[in-house]
Amino acid sequence: MALSICIRLQASNNGETKVNRDDKKQQTREAILNSASELFQEKGFNNVSTRQIATHSGVGVGTVFAHFKDKQVLTNALFHGKIDTRLMAHLQSSAQTKSGLDYFIGFAKFFYEFYEEDREFSIALLQNSLFDVTFFQAQMESFIDQVANKLQNELPKHSDEQRFNIAKAWFGFYMFHLLSGLKQTHLGPNQWLAGLKMDCELLLSSSK
Repeated sequence: MALSICIRLQASNNGETKVNRDDKKQQTREAILNSASELFQEKGFNNVSTRQIATHSGVGVGTVFAHFKDKQVLTNALFHGKIDTRLMAHLQSSAQTKSGLDYFIGFAKFFYEFYEEDREFSIALLQNSLFDVTFFQAQMESFIDQVANKLQNELPKHSDEQRFNIAKAWFGFYMFHLLSGLKQTHLGPNQWLAGLKMDCELLLSSSK
């Protein structure tokens, strides 16, 4: 009886220890991300090293690499942390949009304004992520599917494949105007969006 109680107590203590370790690990991860965000804003993305992030967050460089294998992985995690909550709110507000073009342009406006908030960080993120297909692939394919479904309102006689190809081309326009716009500091999101909308409308009208 006593032995059984001791075993259960030990198992309970081990479970609590694991929870504490997991909590501490999550706290460390958040501290690293917060430090990276502060340093990027203060010094600029390209002027911040992993060692500086480690020092600012009060951990060793090895601890940073234990959570993020390199600066790009850290940057991607920081991006998702910044945008996920805001994106969910936008998804809810745009769910009732019926037009494929309006739905697409609404999302483009949301992302253009987000990326413009910190151009240097956005350029670094996007340039490196273009070589990481997995970073964009899942969200890109899901989004293109959604736009293609909405396009049934504008293109009811087209096949699913045709609508998908149009939505995919729009996404290419979106990336072009985003990357070129970020590098032209005299242009803002409204100008990027105007160019994008013109390209999308031209393709849509030529497809009818």
